[in-house]
Amino acid sequence: MIRRSLRLMWRGAILAFLVYVLFFVQLGERSAFQHLMRVADTEEAQELGREVGAATERITKEIGGQVHDVTQPPAQDAGASQVPETISDQLQGIVGHTYAREKHIDTAREEQSQ
Repeated sequence: MIRRSLRLMWRGAILAFLVYVLFFVQLGERSAFQHLMRVADTEEAQELGREVGAATERITKEIGGQVHDVTQPPAQDAGASQVPETISDQLQGIVGHTYAREKHIDTAREEQSQ
């Protein structure tokens, strides 16, 4: 607990020092913050900001489209519904007990959570 408090105070001191340097230490006629604001007001910086905004919007739309495509249900069920009934009956003997066990597992989970 004391170690965490010391670490927090150390980080606060570093942050306070950086804020002091940014706003109050003069670099020539202006502080570092004033220099940054003058650079941000240039036409080139404004153009860069617009380009970054447009690129961000394009990427957001592309990722959103990909997420939408991935979350859509499949057009086909990979042939599971086309399995002949005779094979389905044979598979029931193999996997049928797992479905019954799933109910027991769900019941046990509910009991443990209460």
